[in-house]
Amino acid sequence: MSARTTARVRPAETGRNMTVASQDADGKPGFSLGLRSQDPGPVWSFAMGGTRVSGGAPETGEWAHLLGLYDAETGRAQLYVNGHEVGTAPEAKPATTADAFQIGRARGTTGYRDRWHGDIGDVQVHDRVVVPDEAAELGRRKPKLLGHWSLENAADGVSPEQSDGAPLRLGTGASIYRGSDNSCIPEIDPDCTYVPPPLAGDGHLRLDGETGHAAADGPVVDTGDSFTIGVVVRLADSEPAPPMTVLSQAGEHTDAFKVRYEPSTYSWQLVMPEKDEVGAHERVVSQISGADGGEGQGHRLTVVYDDGTDLIKLYLDGYTNDEATATLPNGWHSTGALQIGRGKAGDGWGEYLHGDVDEVQAYSGALRDEDVTGLGWTTDPCLC
Repeated sequence: MSARTTARVRPAETGRNMTVASQDADGKPGFSLGLRSQDPGPVWSFAMGGTRVSGGAPETGEWAHLLGLYDAETGRAQLYVNGHEVGTAPEAKPATTADAFQIGRARGTTGYRDRWHGDIGDVQVHDRVVVPDEAAELGRRKPKLLGHWSLENAADGVSPEQSDGAPLRLGTGASIYRGSDNSCIPEIDPDCTYVPPPLAGDGHLRLDGETGHAAADGPVVDTGDSFTIGVVVRLADSEPAPPMTVLSQAGEHTDAFKVRYEPSTYSWQLVMPEKDEVGAHERVVSQISGADGGEGQGHRLTVVYDDGTDLIKLYLDGYTNDEATATLPNGWHSTGALQIGRGKAGDGWGEYLHGDVDEVQAYSGALRDEDVTGLGWTTDPCLC
């Protein structure tokens, strides 16, 4: 009979053999799904009887989705990691008996062994195979909305989150711009003064470039895991002089990430240091864009960090490219609050943004290309 076992796991160590799931059979595992420690490095593993298929690269503290599959029609065992097949599917022979199903350990000759150290979730067992497209969908972590700040109003210096989550607190030099209900046209009515509309919805955040900023009460995204954060921004100057940061979230010594405009290269940059250390090597990706000069509808910027593929991406108006993509093997957990309009500078803050900000949206998990195009609007995209 064909069968498959899936689980989402996060190992707390990778230096020894550990079992995610197994099934007893005559004093030994009929099958086992887990992690094997070997040279030159650990691998994920699925064993059926005396046959094993291995692949992928487990990392301590990093989530992975595992799928072990036996196809009775082909007689082969297969292993999928994060929706992608790894290793070469060998011929396998299932055990003739099946006893108790185990989570976190495997049967040995002297008792249970290879106990799991770490997290295990969403364990599923089915009596059928999957096709590659289904395996890819099973391996995808559906992103979860963490916060959506429309920045349309503020009371006592606090702008609310749409679902009554943690608000953003406005600092000195930050205000909410509401536009005007006056819809007159100066060309028709000479006495009319045209007031431009907000970037999106009924209002946006206006920052003075000197002290203006907004901040959450703490970190919003887990920068050590997959995350997505988007923003709409319009620069007030046509020829800004210093770099200006629109989004950042800091650790103890440096920003875990920051999105800034770099006038010297006419580009938006995503900067992510490899470690929480002063002077740490930075991964920098960019997208070329002229400064707005206070006109137009601004730009929609999105940061995506995929911990499973170790990729960072910067999207400009819904699109990315090779120059805006880089590898970041090990993201680290930041403890600082999410900042709008400034970044960390030594022991203080700097790179204050002069311009307008709107529609800050944050997710746990990495949004797909087709989902990113929906960010920057007043409604959240459907992550179907």
